[in-house]
Amino acid sequence: MSQFALPLDIDSVHEDTGYLVTDCNLQTHQQLEQWGRWPNGTAILIGSHGAGKQAMARKFASQSGGRYVADAHSVADDELFHLWNQSQSDKQPLLLMSDRHVPLWEVRLPDLKSRLAASILIEIGSPDEEMIIGLFQKYFTLRGLSISEDALSYLGKRMERSYQNVQLLAQKMNVLAIERKRSITRGIAKAALAQHEAESEKPDIEEG
Repeated sequence: MSQFALPLDIDSVHEDTGYLVTDCNLQTHQQLEQWGRWPNGTAILIGSHGAGKQAMARKFASQSGGRYVADAHSVADDELFHLWNQSQSDKQPLLLMSDRHVPLWEVRLPDLKSRLAASILIEIGSPDEEMIIGLFQKYFTLRGLSISEDALSYLGKRMERSYQNVQLLAQKMNVLAIERKRSITRGIAKAALAQHEAESEKPDIEEG
């Protein structure tokens, strides 16, 4: 019987377990906890997919009683402006989240532009080695799997550090471990990283 590895969904992993804090996101974590000091009670949280924005927002909301908006760049100007005004009226802090910097939101409403410009900007940077190792441990532990210290050390020192790469490499290691019926060792990690790098180097094929 064939076995299929399920895709790794970073957001669902974070959902019930919070998020990791290391040096790379400590300042972000502290800024979110200091919501009472935000200018106009509003902050904009920028971070790539998998960086923990949803988990951070849920914790912020539970602590502050405030509102948060995922993918704020895709919300209509008038709707976002109304929400900002409503939060001001209710005296509730507002957290806007996106994987895009504000100039790329294509905001056209002048009043909204000025309010966004006056909001505090909080950005989640690239993961450090401690974060990379912690995320791999957390993802595999939640799935009843283990990853060796050798594998973690190998990846932490060699992989390109991004939250997306953590997701992609975890998927590949999971598939390889199932195919080879082995635990996630340095050999599995090395093979997964080689696969990932080879795929990343393939040129895009233009259609036409």
